[in-house]
This record gives sequence, structure tokens and C-alpha cells, in this order.
Amino acid sequence: MIDERGLTDSEVYTKAYVDRRHFSKIRKDINYTPNKKTVLAFTIALELSLDEAKDLLRSAGFALSRSSKTDTIVAYFLQNKIYDMFEINDVLYAYGQPVFD
Repeated sequence: MIDERGLTDSEVYTKAYVDRRHFSKIRKDINYTPNKKTVLAFTIALELSLDEAKDLLRSAGFALSRSSKTDTIVAYFLQNKIYDMFEINDVLYAYGQPVFD
């Protein structure tokens, strides 16, 4: 997906607030599954559509839940093609949810 979008690895992991070593582990260790928060961060960093985000989450064993405020907030931003991590973090914080850091 990174290559398809014409992005560099460093652009994506930096925007997702993932350090280089963690990103390398995700890419190279086929037995490693990142946590849901990390996968959500990549959906934003990659500027995925809501359907693409659902596919990526599913591939990591996760799904968006309507009962999760974080999931609902991230889904709103993805659906509206708003990929500004600062803006998303502001809304997450306002609703008492963990922010991407």
C-alpha cells in the first residue's frame, strides 16, 4: 500500500507515530501482529478510504466497532478523508480517548 500510494516507508511510519525499529519488525516478522491502535494509525498515515481501512484491520485480525469511541472517531475522519493526525488527536482527547503518540 505504501508503494501503491507513492510514499516512502519513513513518510508513513513517521506520520503514524511508529518508530523505525517497530516498523521494521512489522514489515519483516511474519509472526508479529501490531496492536489495533498501531493499525489504526497506519490507516490514517496511508490515507485509506473507510473500506480500505476495514480491509487492513481485518488482515491484522481487528475490526472497527461502533461501541468504541476511538473507532467511531477514526472512522468518521477516514470517511470524510481527513487525515490530519493532530486534528484526530484533538477530537480523541476531547472525548477522553487515548491519542496517537
